[in-house]
Amino acid sequence: MDTTMTADMETEALQALFAETNYRLRESRKAVLQHYGVGTEADLLTKIELASVAEHPAYELYLSALILEQTRMQIRAELLAQLSGGAPQERPSISVHLGLKEQLDAHYGSRLLEPVRMAQDALMMSFDTGLVVEVRYFSRQEYSIMWTFGDALLRIDTAPTHPDCATFPHHLHRGESAAVDDPATSPDTDCWFHLSGLLKRLLQDPLLGALEASSASRQNATECCAAASNE
Repeated sequence: MDTTMTADMETEALQALFAETNYRLRESRKAVLQHYGVGTEADLLTKIELASVAEHPAYELYLSALILEQTRMQIRAELLAQLSGGAPQERPSISVHLGLKEQLDAHYGSRLLEPVRMAQDALMMSFDTGLVVEVRYFSRQEYSIMWTFGDALLRIDTAPTHPDCATFPHHLHRGESAAVDDPATSPDTDCWFHLSGLLKRLLQDPLLGALEASSASRQNATECCAAASNE
């Protein structure tokens, strides 16, 4: 077969794949926004800030919409680079998730039960300790990191809804309890820097000191009761 014809067929297949993927990503983003009756991510964020909708999962879906569009732009840029004959190492870097997945697989491969799963809008990891992590990163300023360990569910995110936290806007949720200061991440640092730092900590202490804090609280209560009984 003529090499020019082969190249044309490959180009057509690539364009068809892009068109299909582009459509699915665009429709997924549209469905997220329509679910909340808004036209843009900014409108949804305003609803979250005004508490017109529940903070969670609205903030995760807000990030999902942003990430879906970011992924669509990544695929579009890669197609254009491919069609222009660019080298693989010159691949455009738009998607935060794409870069993080490569670093996570390389750095934590020996601790992961399987390679990092890259969904349309999230990265999902299962570690050999029983720790399960779901990450949504749009940028260093906007992210949500949710993890489970046993029956415990914790989340660090940057929803601008807890101004009383010293680390506002980023904060920590322990299950259904009120948000507290985020002890582990900072929007001022590189995404990989603070995600890898958090994962390193979670592999050693998946509840971020909750057991120690609970134990200390019980100890204080016991001491108070003992002191009261001696009065």
